Amino acid sequence: AEDAVNSQTFSQYIREVSEINQNVYPDDSTEAGKYLRLKQQYFFCSASLKDIMNRYKAKYGNDFSHFAEENTIQLNDTHPVVCIPELVRLFQLEGMSFDEAFEIVRKSVNYTNHTVLGEALEKWSIDLMRDVIPEIYAIIEKINEKEYCELKNMGVAEDKINGMRLIADGVVHMARLATYASVYVNGVA
Repeated sequence: AEDAVNSQTFSQYIREVSEINQNVYPDDSTEAGKYLRLKQQYFFCSASLKDIMNRYKAKYGNDFSHFAEENTIQLNDTHPVVCIPELVRLFQLEGMSFDEAFEIVRKSVNYTNHTVLGEALEKWSIDLMRDVIPEIYAIIEKINEKEYCELKNMGVAEDKINGMRLIADGVVHMARLATYASVYVNGVA
């Protein structure tokens, strides 16, 4: 009976992976397209980060003090920005606190923006993120609060802070998240 359950679970896993990979960059003008696109972005980012972590652990074990020296994660536009909270999550699975994990992420990630057009700066609705990747959304909420506290402690005016919030107007602003959490930020035209 256990083999049948494992076989069924594995078969379902294969179907889900096939569905995710069937159509890269789906039409995201529909809710179904947005759902699939966010799922794809998370899947590819998570798989890549797990590979990076496995390679790092093969060299250093569970000592992550050299992670940022050994790895630079380049976010090329906003599509892979979900890597930021996912890497925090993976470090937390290794026993780190949120603050420890986020500090390593902040030393490991760079962001390149390719356009300043608003429609190209990816935003995800809070409801969609909560539905598709709830753990990741919860981490983004913590990062959002951390950003707010840092800006407030620096004496930045509340209206300026509101214009930089990662979560605002019912959406998560992925370019703002990338800008806040990256070592280097640049733009190309």
